[in-house]
This record gives sequence, structure tokens and C-alpha cells, in this order.
Amino acid sequence: MNADTLAQQFPWTAVRGSLDREITGCASDSRHVDPGDLFLCFVGERSDGHAFVSEALARGAAGIVAQREIELPEGVPFYLCPDVRRMAGHLASSIYGNPSSHLKLIGVTGTSGKTTTTYFLREALVACGKQVQLLGSLNPTSEFPSFTTPEAPALQKRLSQFVRQGTEYVVLEVSSHAIYFDRVNGSTFTAAVLTNLYRDHLELHGTEEEYARTKLSFLLSLQGKGPVALNKDFPRSAEFVEACRGFAHTYSLLGPADVRGYVQAAGPEISELSIRAGGASWPARIHLPGQVNCANAVAAFTILYVLGLDPLALVEGLSKLETMNGRYWQRQAPWGARIMVDYAHTPVALDRILDFARSQAQQVILVFGAVGAGDRGKRPQMGSLAAEKADRVFLTTDDPRGEDPQIILAEVEAGLIEKGRHRGIEYEVIADRREAIKAALAESRRGDWVVIAGRGHERVQRFGEDTWVMLNDAEEVEAYLQRWK
Repeated sequence: MNADTLAQQFPWTAVRGSLDREITGCASDSRHVDPGDLFLCFVGERSDGHAFVSEALARGAAGIVAQREIELPEGVPFYLCPDVRRMAGHLASSIYGNPSSHLKLIGVTGTSGKTTTTYFLREALVACGKQVQLLGSLNPTSEFPSFTTPEAPALQKRLSQFVRQGTEYVVLEVSSHAIYFDRVNGSTFTAAVLTNLYRDHLELHGTEEEYARTKLSFLLSLQGKGPVALNKDFPRSAEFVEACRGFAHTYSLLGPADVRGYVQAAGPEISELSIRAGGASWPARIHLPGQVNCANAVAAFTILYVLGLDPLALVEGLSKLETMNGRYWQRQAPWGARIMVDYAHTPVALDRILDFARSQAQQVILVFGAVGAGDRGKRPQMGSLAAEKADRVFLTTDDPRGEDPQIILAEVEAGLIEKGRHRGIEYEVIADRREAIKAALAESRRGDWVVIAGRGHERVQRFGEDTWVMLNDAEEVEAYLQRWK
């Protein structure tokens, strides 16, 4: 795109510089600027992109987008606007040729279940003979490896790469942060899924009402453009169904819905499911355990069924997903205990995985903590859940994200104490997560389930800017089992 064309296409507050050069891409992180890129000065809580303009220019930036006046070398194209982040999605989409208009883009949002649902969608689409790519927690962009949904410039760049590769479907996890910070602006969605909605991310949204409004705003953006699949099995579902009336298609495991899933048998590794819609039914075998994964499978079926794909191929595809990194990941210990690693890091997710473990186990041993720089109000809630639903608890450090780990542990422990649990009897506090995992495994016996919750696929604990510990729960389990042999 020519710099002059860009100047005419958007409502800039001011434009200056030599506009006879080509803009070939864009970036919001100066470390990832390529020659010919437009550098977008995002203003965040911890850093201000305006401070990195010199670095971006040194890496070959062909122009600058800013929201305040800055001094630049003579001739460098400069575009001024009130809010760079809000404009970024539309700007990036234009620079990369509006890639989402050449794709079938399915957005998956919700408090929990997003990642698993995207994987069910991929397997079902592949079974239908479609070319499909994923973007999300387990498939991030290189620019933003810890983001569920990348910043808009990186997202549009990746979508444009998918177009060039001949991709037909892209399945994107859409976090509440992505909606709040306008990361999906400029993306045209074919369809969307809402897996559920419970308390989360109040450190960003302030209240549960604002969190719900943020999620709903994304779904409403599909009105008149594409269908939305809505789970009816969470407390606030009715208001979402009402708000999306006319383009919502419901699914449920518990009651009447457009698509109904019936769990006919549930074991520690496989669930047998019947999916019914439009007067017909199809059997499905789900290799990820637990009712929650049956719901995720039905979510994937629902939106693809509504889009007109072959239901027989869809259920065949759902059965192909047999394991996921950090989601209900299991190992059978040689001494007869079963070990499960999961990403459950919210009260609802923790509640569900403990219920599932309880249905299978003689004794449930839980290893968990809480993340730093997050919603502090859910920490004692999770402590209370642990007290109610686990026989033994090993409270430990999750990812502190620079927050004092001892403060986090104390806030979670308050929930255990409130329920009358005693340190050294029903629970232990072992700050070193590696040691906590070892202690829990050493204590387990035949018939026990050891649930290691909170981190799933994650590999880094951030104790400060320069203090990172590499640790992955599943790898710690494998190492312990190897030593035991």
C-alpha cells in the first residue's frame, strides 16, 4: 500500500512527511518491525510505543502512527490519530489486503473451554476435507507468545499468511482482553461460539457486568453477518440468548436446545455421546474425559452444523481429538494413582475438574495456586473450593507475574482456613511448585487422583522482570515417573 493512499483512507488528525513510499506491513512492537512496516505507537500500562520510535526507524520502519506529536527525521511519513490501538485493526487489515474477507473466520469466546473447542473445531473441519488453521493459547503468534489473541497488527499479518497458504477456515480464540483492547477490530467473522460465562478478569473489567458486556459486544458484532452458537448451561445464558435473538443457535447437555447432547457413558478417558438436532441424532465418542469436554464437542458440532457441514463427518472428526497439551492431560502411575494436569485457573474450571476427579477416585489430591496480577477476589474462592472438594491440598505458586508469591498464597489460603481446614493436616503450603508436585505424587496411593491445576501448557513462572523459572507441570510428572522406575 502506498503511504499516500493510507493518508487518504483514514480520518487522520494530521499527516506529514514524504508519502511516495510503499507500506508493506505494520507492527506494534519495535522488536518485530521489518523494513517497510508502519510502526504503531500503542500506549499501554507498562510501556509507551512512542518511546520506541527510534528503534523502529533503525529497523527500517517506513512510517509512524502516533497519538501525540513526536519529532521525526525529515521526510518520515507521520500519521496522527486520537487512539492508535482502536484504529490498529482496521489499519492493519487494510495494509494486509483485508485477509479475513478471504477466509471463513470462526471466533470462540467464553470464560473456559475456548482452547479445547477450537481443537474440536479443527478436527471436525479436517474430517470435512477443509484446510484449517488455529490461533490461540496453544498456537500463538511469534510476536505475542503469551497472548491468547494477538495484537491487531500481528493478527492481520498472520491471517494474510493463512490466505497465501490457501487456508479456508481459521479458528480464533477471542479473549475478553482482545475485545476490550480492540485486537479483533478489522476482522470479519463468519461465525462465533460462546462456551460459557463466569467470573473472570475483574482486574481488567472491574465488575462481572462489565465482563459480560464485553463478551456480548463481540457476539453482537455478528448480527446480520453470521450465526452464533450459545451454550444454554450456564446461569446467565438466557440474557445472551435474548440479546442475540434471530442469529443465535443454542446447545445444551441439560435441557431443550437447538442442538442437544446426551452423555450416555462417561469414563476416565472416553465419553459416549449422542448429539441430536433437526430431528436426527448422531453418536459421538469423545476421547477427552469429563462432561465439560462433551459440552465443548457439542459447541463445535453446533456451529459447523449451522454452517451446513456434514454432521456424519463432524462427529467422526470430534472422535479424532485424543489428547491436548495441558487440558485434562493424564498419566497412570505405576503404583495405581492417576495423575491429571489441567489449565483450570478459575473457580468454575477448578470446580468442574475436581467434580470429575471425585467421580473417579477414592481420594483426590490437589496441587494448585493462583496467578499474579489477576482477579484477586477469586483467590479465596478457589481456596474454599479446594477445601470442599479435595481430600488433600498442596497449595503452591502458579505464575506470580511479578507479584509477591507469599501474598498470593496467603489470599488463597484464606479460603481454606475459612472452611475450617488446618495447615499440616488437610493441606500443605509448599511455595516451590516443583517440590509441591513431588510431595503430592509421593503421598498418592492406588485409586487416588492427583489433580495438578492452573498452568496446563504453560512453561514459565515470572517472579520479576529478570527472574523467570522454566517449569511445565506435565514434564515434572513425567520426570517423577521416570525416576520412580
